[in-house]
Amino acid sequence: MSSTQNHCGKPPISEEDDDPCLYALLLSSSHVFPMVLNAAIELNLFEIIAKSSPYAFLSPSEIASKLPTQNPDAPYMLDRMLRLLASYSLLTCSMRTCEDGRVERLYGVSPAGKFYVQNEDGGSVDSISAFALHRATVEVLLNFKTAILEGGNLFEKVHGKSIFQYMKADPSLNNLFNKAMADLSGIHMKKILEKYEGFEGVSLLVDVAGGTGASLNMVISKYPFIKGINFDLPQNCNKAVPKDGKVIIMDFILPEEPEASNASKYVSMLDNAMFIQPGGKERTEKEFEALSKAAGFSGFQ
Repeated sequence: MSSTQNHCGKPPISEEDDDPCLYALLLSSSHVFPMVLNAAIELNLFEIIAKSSPYAFLSPSEIASKLPTQNPDAPYMLDRMLRLLASYSLLTCSMRTCEDGRVERLYGVSPAGKFYVQNEDGGSVDSISAFALHRATVEVLLNFKTAILEGGNLFEKVHGKSIFQYMKADPSLNNLFNKAMADLSGIHMKKILEKYEGFEGVSLLVDVAGGTGASLNMVISKYPFIKGINFDLPQNCNKAVPKDGKVIIMDFILPEEPEASNASKYVSMLDNAMFIQPGGKERTEKEFEALSKAAGFSGFQ
């Protein structure tokens, strides 16, 4: 009978982990991780593990048996992928000693990895990864330095049209973008609605550039007395706001100084993605306040 041993999702920390050279080498190879993650998404690995049981641990061979492949090396190759995902805490791992003395790794879905599994509303962050690694967006990223040297909108320089014009001509990318934005909105709006009480007393709510209306739908579901309007044109917003109205900004906040936290890294990545693709930007709290006052609003909080 086989036996299960200690978890391997969290390797012991060594002094080498603080080695600046090792950190630089890690960053130099960091392009491998998103590609492995994207392959895991396309192979539905997170779904396969999660659906077997909420607390299941599967071996690479068991996972491979659920894939449409006859490749005899698939379990071995999967194990190499899964080990990398576990090192990034997207999977948990335990060791099992088989009857023949062979030791194999078993993998489960971690709390972070659960965001790559479809939730009760059919959403997950896998659509965001798929959009980020779409050929059209990757081609722009490969020309990043051009944005610095020449200025202008990099997506337009690479593809000859804006990202929104491109998506209009490419329904598959457009659908992927809408799915990614809806999934992202669902994740963040759920947290916002748990804590934010600023929708109390609001009778009319306009979601500017509201995409498919996912965020607005969540707000109205909790506050059914609110009349919601989606897809209003930005140029009409200034005239539409009544004297006692307010603008609710739901966006990420850039820290004034760079930080090593996951939140700071994430918003900084978004900021870089914004300026090379749609030509937008993320802002600090002070920048949001200055923008609000410049637009004529009397208060900011």
